[in-house]
Amino acid sequence: ARGRLNGVHRAIDLTGAKLLEVGCGGGYELWYAAHALGADAWGVDVVERRSWPHLRGDRVHLLLADLSAENPFEPETFDRAMSFTVWEHVEHPYRLLTETHRVLKPGALFWMKANLHRGPQASHLYRDIPFPFPHLLFSDEVISDALAKRGKAVPGAAWVNRLTWAQYERYFHEAGFRMLALRFRETPLDEEFYRRFEDQLGRYPRWELTKDFFEVVLEEVLGQLPARI
Repeated sequence: ARGRLNGVHRAIDLTGAKLLEVGCGGGYELWYAAHALGADAWGVDVVERRSWPHLRGDRVHLLLADLSAENPFEPETFDRAMSFTVWEHVEHPYRLLTETHRVLKPGALFWMKANLHRGPQASHLYRDIPFPFPHLLFSDEVISDALAKRGKAVPGAAWVNRLTWAQYERYFHEAGFRMLALRFRETPLDEEFYRRFEDQLGRYPRWELTKDFFEVVLEEVLGQLPARI
């Protein structure tokens, strides 16, 4: 948690910030932000974690909430926000983005890391399937049946939303953010594997097939609030 948080801190300076984490999980990064960096740290998640009662305090606030459904915060509440590999799991990613924008102060900074759907690991099944792109090569039914034969109950890969980088980039602009920094985490394309499955993988730009994750720093554009949807 400390290593993850320090990476965000280097990017957007969390010292003394009123900080929101969207999809905070166990809340350990927020605890570190409060105790090591003096942040007023707030986290929301759609599942309450067993760690929360032990981590809550005067500067650590952990809430059960879905911002895309019912946002508990007033507009312009936070001057920093962060999110670690959450956006690919939400049902309404654009709505969540606009609600995050809504609660940020003018000029606030938002650090996000997310998994891209056309990347080799986007299925999130890489511990059970030892090759890339199963979610692009096979249906959820085929994946589920294959894993069931090995005694694993896995619903498939469709629970990960299918946003491409181009969609994310458009959503950032439409929601009222300006992009300040961007970095991709890439996996080189296995050419032999690609040739073997080119009839399916050739449907997608090769550039996208090498992109697993992105990290982006967004700036809230001076109080520009998107319309509620």
